[in-house]
Amino acid sequence: MAPLKTQIDILVQENPTVTNLAQAIDGYAKDLATRRNQAKDGYSLFGKERELGFIWQNKLTCSTCRYVTDWFDDIIVFKPFRYTFEKGISLLCTAFVDYRVCSGAVEAMAEVILPQLASGIFGPEYGCSRMLGFCSDPNFKTLDPQDYIDRVLSDKPEIISDNDYINKKYEVISQDPKERKTVSILHITDVHLDFDYTEGMNAKCNEPLCCREINGPPKHPENAAGKYGDYNCDLPPIVAEMMIEYVKELPDQPDFIFWTGDNIAHDIWNQSSHKNAEYTIQMTNWLQKHYADIPVFTTPGNHEFYPVNVMTFDEVDPLFEMLGGVWRNWLDDQAYESFINYGFYSMPLKGIAEDWNGFRVMVLNTGVCNNMNWYLLTQLNDPLQHLEWIEDTLRQAEENNEKVYIISHVFPGGADCLYEWSVRYRAIVERYQHVILHHFVGHDHVEFFNIITDTKNQDDIGMMQAPGGVTTFTDDNPAFKIYEIDYETGLPVRGHKHFFNITEANLGNPRWQYDFEQTEEYAMADLSPRSFRDLTERFLTEEGTATKYFKNKYTRSDTLGKGDCETEKCKKEMACKTGNFIHFEERDCLGEKRIDYIHDFTDSLFETMFDPWVIAQ
Repeated sequence: MAPLKTQIDILVQENPTVTNLAQAIDGYAKDLATRRNQAKDGYSLFGKERELGFIWQNKLTCSTCRYVTDWFDDIIVFKPFRYTFEKGISLLCTAFVDYRVCSGAVEAMAEVILPQLASGIFGPEYGCSRMLGFCSDPNFKTLDPQDYIDRVLSDKPEIISDNDYINKKYEVISQDPKERKTVSILHITDVHLDFDYTEGMNAKCNEPLCCREINGPPKHPENAAGKYGDYNCDLPPIVAEMMIEYVKELPDQPDFIFWTGDNIAHDIWNQSSHKNAEYTIQMTNWLQKHYADIPVFTTPGNHEFYPVNVMTFDEVDPLFEMLGGVWRNWLDDQAYESFINYGFYSMPLKGIAEDWNGFRVMVLNTGVCNNMNWYLLTQLNDPLQHLEWIEDTLRQAEENNEKVYIISHVFPGGADCLYEWSVRYRAIVERYQHVILHHFVGHDHVEFFNIITDTKNQDDIGMMQAPGGVTTFTDDNPAFKIYEIDYETGLPVRGHKHFFNITEANLGNPRWQYDFEQTEEYAMADLSPRSFRDLTERFLTEEGTATKYFKNKYTRSDTLGKGDCETEKCKKEMACKTGNFIHFEERDCLGEKRIDYIHDFTDSLFETMFDPWVIAQ
């Protein structure tokens, strides 16, 4: 079963009534974009105070508006209203899945969404000032991201003026006739264990997640869940245990582990904070048992939070305190304090050799840009001052002559990371491109890369990669990667992919195995941005290259991984997705509208609700 976001987008396109509604919203969104542009000078979105002046904006209209919005907000959080709201949304949701699933998910989300709406866009201050313009205090002003970009790049060093620093470093490596020493990093992500996975149960149920006792046995034997997994389900713990044992037996052990989150099952309608933590605790125990002497750098994913995706900003999120205690042995004192308070941290890489120093890991908290985090409704700009922290940390690393690896779960620039945050983040990456070595991310469950471009989307300044998820959900074979890192520069020079074929396993041959090395698989000179750009161009011109990438993206699963990518449309999609860092620029490349309620309803809605940034004056 496709994710709910995808099902909503399909419904919008296929149901005429819903399509008409989406078209109306699409037209309104264009008008709203125009009004937001006009609001940069401090006027409201509707701008009536600009036209009518004192008649519209005065003490009487302001106090009346605030009284009405206060009353409306009381209604929104009133238990009978919330109960009716939950039941109504749950009934609509049954167009996609069982009522039990809808009821559990909606009840958990309503507890967050309704209060956030009441204190955010429907609140007296924002609603009466920013939205309607009845009140002049506070005065909300739209923040232009270009102002932020110009400020960040104002002291860009001469050494990176040509935006080619990383490519030149790879040239130095390639011109060295001697064999260069390396260290290795194991990157695992999106394990999505399911403690309730049960062999023989129905793998094609009417729920987002199947293969559990509650789903019962299937009517047709071919739909029974195999012992080692199914493409419609999350991962049986036995496969994760086998992965850890497999890595332990490899002749060359990793020197570091990057673990980028999402450890729990996708049953978001049947969760609790305690239950969610159990999955991460289990993975932590396995890693600490088998790799006690290997430094681990980790971050929670969007599914670790309860409810899913939502992370509070008004107080310390309980998840950070819970996981901080579990991960205490991996964190130094400064990193621990930062993590339990903000969910992000930075630490030096140590432990290999005395002469291998000057390297650091920055762990981002991308809950601040996750477009499904409803707590963002009350955040005006830079939640948790995370971008400020990123910029300060990279500036300090620059002064200390350190090089930095950046890891996160949700990947900056992607469709699930809000545009206004991403485009500002890219400015920081351009400014510190000589400090940042590589981005290691997860979230999409598939293997992919993105070339990070400069703020003009012209020059290739860095790289971001995901190894493929360990889970099978949905339509993937489990995978991970081990990167060889040049000892001197810290740059990745080879990427080794390992995988688990669940079809082969369920037929009696369960084993993790080596798949390929990245530069050999794609005939690349190295792992530089320039070589990846060449690869994206070969997707369009070289027969079979886009198909190879497409199959590897899903680790050659017996569903999506058996397809090809030889049509011009598919080749273009592969080139645009990998060759653009910012999601909106990917859509530009494909000739699509940035905000499109007809073909991309959910992401368009989130961008409209949460962006742009504003400041209260």
